[in-house]
Amino acid sequence: MKTRKHENMKIPVMFGVFMSLCFHRKHWNLLKRKDKSMRHICNRAQKCNVRHKLKKSCSFAPFPSCPFSPLPPSPLALILVIVTFITLGCQQEMSDSRYTAVTTQGRYLLSVWRARTSKEAINRGQKLLSAIPMNADVPHQSLSRESGRGVSSAASIEKLKLADILPKNDEVKGWSIAKKIETYVGQDLFRFMLFRSEAEIYHAYHFVELASAEYRNPKLHKEPLLRVDLYDMGSPENAFGIYSTNRHTQSDFEIIGNETAVTMLTLDTWKGQYFLHIRAYEFADDISEAMRNITKYVMNRIRGTTKPPAILSFLPHDRQFVRYSEKFFRNHTAFNNIHFIADENIFKLSESTTGLIAEYLHQKPQSQTDTMFVFLIQYPTPNDAAVAYSSYRAYLLQQEYLLVKAKKFGTQSIIVKTKGLRG
Repeated sequence: MKTRKHENMKIPVMFGVFMSLCFHRKHWNLLKRKDKSMRHICNRAQKCNVRHKLKKSCSFAPFPSCPFSPLPPSPLALILVIVTFITLGCQQEMSDSRYTAVTTQGRYLLSVWRARTSKEAINRGQKLLSAIPMNADVPHQSLSRESGRGVSSAASIEKLKLADILPKNDEVKGWSIAKKIETYVGQDLFRFMLFRSEAEIYHAYHFVELASAEYRNPKLHKEPLLRVDLYDMGSPENAFGIYSTNRHTQSDFEIIGNETAVTMLTLDTWKGQYFLHIRAYEFADDISEAMRNITKYVMNRIRGTTKPPAILSFLPHDRQFVRYSEKFFRNHTAFNNIHFIADENIFKLSESTTGLIAEYLHQKPQSQTDTMFVFLIQYPTPNDAAVAYSSYRAYLLQQEYLLVKAKKFGTQSIIVKTKGLRG
């Protein structure tokens, strides 16, 4: 990928090549004559060329006297052209190159992707390692073997049917349900989602049930103007996980019962084991206000935690940290949706692992999207982390990436030079 710096260099470099090709030493001597203007020189050359056709002898050479007339390039100009293209090619090579660093420490596997230099990759990795407390243990939600989903403490506090959480007619002033509330359980979600792959992502976070309803306001329009989707994800970790994959760093963020990502037509938030998604069918101030009022109503009805998974607390929130970029995952399907590496489960992910991916700006970013990625995975035992490290190391070497010699950090580490965006 070409960087902005590389693009800006083309203009002065190519201008220098143009000047070298167009001007010879005798041209510069002509240009130095203070009593001759550029236009006068060109005009005289053209007149002389006409006389040259009529008379073979002329004291002023034809067309070559014009500074912009074509001339065979000098050897120096040819050398400059060759060096320029070699330089541009090398800069293209450097701009496409990225560094990936991988290391382990205890039960944790850590990797940095898309660093500009090996030093930057090591520094970012060391900062994350130092932020992990010794003997750190992230609590793991108990999993039901039958259902494969977390057992939430919020569910034991208050048993509510999912459809009963959504507002009924005029419970949010002026808004009523256009049709009956529809519910989808388990595999029924594939009938609701437009794309099968989207439903698979929700199932990767152990989707349980969905309650969906369209709302209308007769004063604004007789047709439905927005849709409210409330998902039961089985546990707070799963609810945050699906929320983190849906939000974008460019969204506006508000606090409506919890952190809420707002765009022109959507609103996403979570609380307890529930993930709330609202989509407007058109943009208007009244509709935006209704989206927020419905969110307040639903969030007041839900009892549950608003704290994200504990592993997120390990991330250093320095000046380079991209806020709201954290994404939580457990299994291979959820991980590949965030950052695809390979179809094979290289990191040996399962429901007993806990992981996150976050973005950090480069040391001298050219834009807010000029970032590198950091991921951290917690395994049940140090041996599991070592097995995953060996698997990923073998994958990197199989890609024939350039192995970089650098000082070891963590228990064991490897740094490779890659190309493109894939780590």
